Amino acid sequence: MPASRSQDSCPAFVPRRSESGGLSSHPVSIASLGALIAFILSWSLVLVPSPSHANEFNKLFSEDAEQPWRLEADEVSYDQTSDQYMARGNVVIYRGDRKLTADFIRFDHQRMKAYAEGNVVLRSGADILSGSRMDIDLESQLGTVENGHIFIRANNYHLTGNRIEKLGEDSYRIDKATITTCDGDLPDWKITAQDVKVTVEGYGTAKHATLWARNLPVMYTPYFFYPAKRDRQSGFLMPELGYSKRKGAEYKQPFFWAIDESSDATFYGYYMSDRGPKLGLEYRYILSEDAKGALMVDYFRDDKVDDGTGDSSSRYGFEDEPVDFLRTNNDRYWARMSHHQKVPLDFSAKLDLDVVSDQDYLREFRDGYMGYKPTDAYFRTQFGRQIDDYNDPIRLNRFNLNRIWPKYSLNIDTRWQDDVIKRRQGDKDDTLQRLPVVDFRGAKQPLLDGPLFFDFASQYNYFWRESGPRGQRIDLYPRFYWPYRIRNYFTIEPSIGLRETTWYLDKSEFSRASDSAQAFHRELFDTRLQLNSEISRVFDIDSDTVPHVKHTILPRLIHEFMPGEDQSELPKFDGVDRIKGKNLITCALTNILTSKSRKKAVRPAPQPDEVQATPIDLPAEYDYNQFFRLELKQGFDIKEAYEDDPEDQEHRRPFLPIAADLDIRPGKYFAVDANAQWSVYENSLLSSNLALTIWDQRGDRLSVQHHLTKNSDELVDDEEDEALEASQTVYTDLEVKITERLKAFANYERNLKDNIRIQTGVGFLYQAQCWSILARYIDEPNDFKYELTINLFGLGGFGL
Repeated sequence: MPASRSQDSCPAFVPRRSESGGLSSHPVSIASLGALIAFILSWSLVLVPSPSHANEFNKLFSEDAEQPWRLEADEVSYDQTSDQYMARGNVVIYRGDRKLTADFIRFDHQRMKAYAEGNVVLRSGADILSGSRMDIDLESQLGTVENGHIFIRANNYHLTGNRIEKLGEDSYRIDKATITTCDGDLPDWKITAQDVKVTVEGYGTAKHATLWARNLPVMYTPYFFYPAKRDRQSGFLMPELGYSKRKGAEYKQPFFWAIDESSDATFYGYYMSDRGPKLGLEYRYILSEDAKGALMVDYFRDDKVDDGTGDSSSRYGFEDEPVDFLRTNNDRYWARMSHHQKVPLDFSAKLDLDVVSDQDYLREFRDGYMGYKPTDAYFRTQFGRQIDDYNDPIRLNRFNLNRIWPKYSLNIDTRWQDDVIKRRQGDKDDTLQRLPVVDFRGAKQPLLDGPLFFDFASQYNYFWRESGPRGQRIDLYPRFYWPYRIRNYFTIEPSIGLRETTWYLDKSEFSRASDSAQAFHRELFDTRLQLNSEISRVFDIDSDTVPHVKHTILPRLIHEFMPGEDQSELPKFDGVDRIKGKNLITCALTNILTSKSRKKAVRPAPQPDEVQATPIDLPAEYDYNQFFRLELKQGFDIKEAYEDDPEDQEHRRPFLPIAADLDIRPGKYFAVDANAQWSVYENSLLSSNLALTIWDQRGDRLSVQHHLTKNSDELVDDEEDEALEASQTVYTDLEVKITERLKAFANYERNLKDNIRIQTGVGFLYQAQCWSILARYIDEPNDFKYELTINLFGLGGFGL
């Protein structure tokens, strides 16, 4: 009878069948079989197109000396003459989640050669290498795999070759190679090639490479030369092609340059048949864990201008701009940069630049390579920086130093507001710059060991402008609190703030004072009395998913007082220089609903041969979700209600608008975020913002955003002390999942105040198991564009 299955480790004894039919033992280094497995799996680096996947796949099979290799087989024999071991029938060599199986394995211990055949399968987790035969020299690490097939779970790669050979330490050859990410015998797409030769960390060649769509050849090249590096590699990226009414035919071709391990760059060539060529550069670098940066620059000489003649404004400009803001320049560019790093004394430094040639540039290049939207998304993700809106002609450039302590913060900011229109027109620029602003703040904290608390804000500014007043300002503003709890019902907190502000103007001619003074000071105080309470109750809900809901009511009553003071002769740079007196009472009421649901207990899966103990109750864990919040508040201006001027009585409006803030997020199906202000005198909405999203489990989704601002004396910009400009816009975004693979979408945006359509877009996305196709059409008042992209998962995308 054959020998029974056995398990041994290195060094180990492999059972063999003796001449008498009994069992005897011979020592053998099973660790050598570990080298066999590592060797076979190193071949996967040849066929994996993504360097990151290759590295991760290779790491799965690295040696682990602490864990032994084990061998199992129906029959194991040893030939003393040739010093060869042979295992037959359900042969398994494994360690951890790595396992090699075959019908037969022969191991030549003297010459360190191994041969396996019959259903040869090598597994590591979910990754698989299989073949009909393997012949390997463990000393030279050379060998072949016949009818090889590699499956890599990352991106679902399937890689096959009639014969895969390792010719040298880093040289390979694959005969009749195929790669795809599609499952099945007839993949939707695949790439085939003959006589593939490659040197790892070098280059590879392939003959007769063809891209197939099922049985239909789509693209063919008789000879293909490509880099085969594990790390990032330089080369051309997928191009973008398109057509638009403003630019004509378009072609964008990026080239990626892997400079070294800590820096890279992408060069862009962008051809527009009606406008001319455009060049771009992205440079990214990491100096250390705490220092990184990115620089992006693009430039082109525009063949067209918007000088107001003929149809130039409708074709190459934007007709919603005033005539004085025409774009008459040919040289156009956009440079932006961020560099963030830690500096000595635990400070953080940030340099953010944003310089654009004209007010139309970002409106014209919003999408695609080097466009505004991908640039903004990149800086948000990598640097936490929000680029100014593409419609904003004033661009912020800044250098910042900051440090945060547990109770204090120091922020040193140099801010340069670049007004593109004024710079282009060559007029004297009166844009206010802060060079610098130093802000030092303290959080609310106990004062010594007594019942009092305090916080403070302090700020130094040097205001500079090319044309207009310039000067310095120091503003000190501490506040002292005395909170007191009235049993368990109320908290009353009186506080007083003391404010000292000083100015010094660069020149006496900038002064507003009658004596042309350059130095000024102002002393103010304000008081606040705040009364808070909290009422709550927990309701039992007859539901398995949400058994409890807590309703919390937070009433607040606040009185704020500051005496009025004549500040007309003080310098005026921003809103801090004009602080109006007030005597204001504000009532606020907040309702909050919070659900409490028990998490599903996840019991550990039992291990094989584990003795099952009596089940025990696991500690209960809960999820809390604040799914509803509504705040209502209104103020009453005592100062205005009882003002002494009798002629102004009919124009008095002591009741401030009723403000509402609503947030509904139940977790499923819909979400609402809204706020509004209602005038009790005009009996109408003054402003409102609504963001509504509805979705279902199938994948359908509808988003609606509406914004309204009326021109009213009750809505004032505190910075400019002027009524807000009226506006009303609506934006909708719809996604409909027609089938499991097909999704249609549409968006619409309109300026309701001026009755102008801003954008309309429609499209669809079809997503199969290993590829997708995206088609989109976007129509704007001055332009239209379309997009068609085919994405082969694991390979990349291309299209129009």
